[in-house]
Amino acid sequence: MKNLMNRAKFVLKGEEGASNIEIIVWISVVLVIATALFAFRDSITKFLGSSKGEVDNLKVK
Repeated sequence: MKNLMNRAKFVLKGEEGASNIEIIVWISVVLVIATALFAFRDSITKFLGSSKGEVDNLKVK
């Protein structure tokens, strides 16, 4: 276990380690957003479908 921790510290050191952390954070954020969109896809589709009629009824001067 200690060897694993030492290896993790070595990997995260320096500029390459910072890039790895940045990539992991970006992937995590994208996965969270994709999961939320997937989970609420029916609600989003219904909302966008119902808004079509409302937008068409707007009058522009």
